[in-house]
Amino acid sequence: MAEVDYQFIDYPGAKHAFTNPAADVLGKKFGIPLAYNKEADRNSWQAMQVFFKKIF
Repeated sequence: MAEVDYQFIDYPGAKHAFTNPAADVLGKKFGIPLAYNKEADRNSWQAMQVFFKKIF
């Protein structure tokens, strides 16, 4: 078994492509569950920055 440190962060209500501001238009255009989520985008960006600072 691999012994790895990991963290799972859930963004309730966030759909696929939640960091893409164009996701709403594309989701509607193609009838697929895409949607931009400003709060999840901001929170995930912040979490990524913290992670990068930790490992680099």
